[in-house]
Amino acid sequence: MNETVRTYLIEAARQKGKFVFYSDVVKDCGLDIDTNTEYGRKKLSIILGEVSEYENSQVPPRPLLSSLAIYKDQNRNDHGDGFYKVADKLGKGNAKKLKDELYGFSEAEECRKFWQQDGNYNKFAVLGNDLVVADKVDFFTQDEIDFFKLWQYKVYDPDDNEHVAAKNYLMETVWDKTIYLGKRIVEQLDGFQLDGRKYWSQRGWKEQEDGTHTQAAIFKPYTWIKVYRDTDRGKDIYFTFGLDAYPDAEAFVYKIDCQKTRDTKLSQAQIELCQFLIPTSSKWMEIAFEELIHEDWESLTAICVKFINDHLTHYDTIIDAVWGGAIPPVLFKNKLIKKDKPKDGYEAMPETKKDFKGADVDFEGKAKEKKDLGDKGEALVKQREIEFLQSKNLHDQAGLVEIVQDGKGYDILSFDEYGNEKYIEVKTTTGNEYVPFYLSENEVDFMRLHLNRYCIYRVYNYDESNNFGEFFELVSDIESQLLMKPIQYKVLIKKEA
Repeated sequence: MNETVRTYLIEAARQKGKFVFYSDVVKDCGLDIDTNTEYGRKKLSIILGEVSEYENSQVPPRPLLSSLAIYKDQNRNDHGDGFYKVADKLGKGNAKKLKDELYGFSEAEECRKFWQQDGNYNKFAVLGNDLVVADKVDFFTQDEIDFFKLWQYKVYDPDDNEHVAAKNYLMETVWDKTIYLGKRIVEQLDGFQLDGRKYWSQRGWKEQEDGTHTQAAIFKPYTWIKVYRDTDRGKDIYFTFGLDAYPDAEAFVYKIDCQKTRDTKLSQAQIELCQFLIPTSSKWMEIAFEELIHEDWESLTAICVKFINDHLTHYDTIIDAVWGGAIPPVLFKNKLIKKDKPKDGYEAMPETKKDFKGADVDFEGKAKEKKDLGDKGEALVKQREIEFLQSKNLHDQAGLVEIVQDGKGYDILSFDEYGNEKYIEVKTTTGNEYVPFYLSENEVDFMRLHLNRYCIYRVYNYDESNNFGEFFELVSDIESQLLMKPIQYKVLIKKEA
């Protein structure tokens, strides 16, 4: 959330009948946005929306501050569609109906009433002051949880009074109480903040009478909130807490997680790396609903705070690694981390200088050392492939992953996410990703025969004491991605003429 824009709108609300124009927001807040372009208008809409979402997430919800901003054009002297979409998303009603009713103007008046009260202004204008927890909020009840379970995944109809009442009840109970818990958590931690937005709905599909499906809002089956360090805002990795009514869970859930939806700032590779680095002990912890109702705010807050403190080192390291930092092997034992293939390799094969000097070489020892390293790399790859297939619910295929006999032209038989066979050649080094590796004639021939199913896992930075390594994958037309040079000759005695 842009704090400068929030403060600017609060000060506008303090003035009787005051509105600000969208262009004023950009100019007065020093935003690098061109509102003459569609991209610029969308960017400003997102900034304003985040401010209103923050205000709405408080307990109790506060009026939407972005209602103070309108178009400057006298012919469009109203709020943009973005405002009404946010209002719809936050459960205020149908966007079109709200616009027809000029909801933005009535909400602006509510903003003025709220912020012109000195008590509210002194308490809430400065971020952080509004994290003071109310004196008394009842704990989650069985009736609230049962109602939450009843409405999960139902299609929301804003014109149905029962649906509107259900939405309001859920926001005032399980959603508000989850946010209340988040505020209790951050109060007991130094340098942490809460992202607790009441996104009670998500996109889904509604079946029409003719059998076709249209997009619609559906009730979410979870009330998760996010807690993260002040310095980690915008990195999309966080501790999360909340109720999960999905039948496989039906529990209060707490875990380390990352943003995976389309508005995430993480690339797909970063998301995969994050999920792979999260320890099993913090991927998914839960308290069943039947046990939860016997807790209270003090005990549940203590559980959540302890969870954060116990996993803080891993959390910090995961964020650092996902955003480009080094991965300490000691924290991720028995792990093989996938990285992108290096882009700055060699343009030509380096010339080898020959001095023809003699040296004592323990060929037997070097061969054993090389085989031991290769075996450990293969074992680590096998383990990773099994875990990957299990994560895709391909348990039958996971049971078939194996290290094959020497001479087959590859090292490991595995499967891709669609269940197709995959032949993996493993090359392991304790050095970095640029250390050369070697392919036998048999391996090259097999690669050329099975281009669509063959891949090379280049395991590097292998740390034996922690059984840890990183790897990148070579697939498809592998030979075009490599510089190769034969270094041995097979020799036979030539028949004399």
